[in-house]
Amino acid sequence: MTLRNDDRIEINLQGQVEHSQQKDIRSFLLDTWKAESPGKQYRYFVETLQNGKRIYLERPGRLNKGCDFVICVEDLLLYNNGNDKPPKHDDILADLRDKAQSNAQGFVVLLSMIERVYRCEKIDDILPTSSNLNFNTGWTCEIVIKLLKWFFIEQDITYWNRTARTMLFNGIKNIAGK
Repeated sequence: MTLRNDDRIEINLQGQVEHSQQKDIRSFLLDTWKAESPGKQYRYFVETLQNGKRIYLERPGRLNKGCDFVICVEDLLLYNNGNDKPPKHDDILADLRDKAQSNAQGFVVLLSMIERVYRCEKIDDILPTSSNLNFNTGWTCEIVIKLLKWFFIEQDITYWNRTARTMLFNGIKNIAGK
């Protein structure tokens, strides 16, 4: 396991962040974080992948702006010391560009799945569509979909009264030329 060995308090939120409105997701997380004890660090497990690896959030984030958090996926990207390294928006955009170039038809299907994530549909309703998608490059569709869910949520919290998730989604649509 590549979780940083530290004194973070671990909390399981898997299956609890399934709301159909951005504001409801934001409210749920902010209410959860309001219950945190001052001076403590937290690790929230939010998704489990089919291979058993988990997506988790660490709080406070490295920018330490109150509501900041870091998104990590176990064993996806690693620092030299073996700890999980948070993926960046550029990482997922590069992965999507590679997918678009390797399988244009499949990318259209993937893009429609991403649009459903953008609209806050439940992941369990979206993922079955990915079973027939084969890309010879990058991360699995499951990782892309579940990671984007949390990237969108991160943007909803960070830029809630501005662009929220729209800026990232527009960047994804630009890959497809839409």
